[in-house]
Amino acid sequence: MKTKILSLLFAAMSTMAVAQNCEIQLMVSPVQQGDEVTDGFNNMLMTRLTNVITQKGVAADPYFNQFFITGKFTHFYKETLPGPPMQTAMHSTLTLYIGDAINQQVYATESFEVRGVGNSLERALLNAMTQINGKNQKIEALIDKGKKKILDYYNNNYETLLKKAQAAAAVNEYGEALYYIASIPECCEGYAQAYAMLNQVFTEKLTREGKQLLQLAQAVYFADRSANGAAKALQYLAMIDPSSPVQGEAMKLAQEIKEQTKSDYDFETRQKYRDAVSLEKDRIAAARAVGVAWGNGQKAQTTNLMFVR
Repeated sequence: MKTKILSLLFAAMSTMAVAQNCEIQLMVSPVQQGDEVTDGFNNMLMTRLTNVITQKGVAADPYFNQFFITGKFTHFYKETLPGPPMQTAMHSTLTLYIGDAINQQVYATESFEVRGVGNSLERALLNAMTQINGKNQKIEALIDKGKKKILDYYNNNYETLLKKAQAAAAVNEYGEALYYIASIPECCEGYAQAYAMLNQVFTEKLTREGKQLLQLAQAVYFADRSANGAAKALQYLAMIDPSSPVQGEAMKLAQEIKEQTKSDYDFETRQKYRDAVSLEKDRIAAARAVGVAWGNGQKAQTTNLMFVR
């Protein structure tokens, strides 16, 4: 009983430690409003928001992510001040939103009165943004509330996400499957299941692709055993991930090709490099990258923030 209690306490402490270091990701989206908001200002505001949320332990995602932070101006007022020099003054309310782009839900909002003066409207806007910083308590509260809502979403929906991943992997849509799995943060209740599935799906992906590359290498070399054919075959073999289950067969074929053709192709050099980067953390990072690439391809179809009003 004592051992069991200690185990439970250790598990709870581990969970708390993970939660404190948990990385929540937010897509920083441009302000979508009117001609007054120029591209230059949008870029500046996105950079500032990126810095702010990073200071709060949130990963600013430049690619597509289900969860976003964006802003919107209301009651925009500007006037020209007589000079010299003639300047522009602006006064508006900037409302920041954190929400879910796919399910079209707003999780948290906070409004800021912004005023600025400059030799142009854009400069006035830039000067008005000085209060948007990591020390602003209203911004801290906004991010904390948004993070809690996002974590609640994952705790309530991770099983659904894993089922979607299984369905996608079953039809060889590995990018989509890894996107769903890799989105689940470490502090989510379902992270252990997600981690196990990430390894499984990524291995399936590497196995399928490895077999295809091995077959291509075999077909090329058996059809043309010249140095030219050997070079093409070795190129296919070098594309096989070192952690793929077919890597042993690939190495065997590569050795056979080199012995028969005396090829000086740099397969071994490439292999040593790949071995050096095939640590477990890099394997997981590679799996996540596949999912991110798939998700970014969905941005145009799924990112519609018109519901933010």
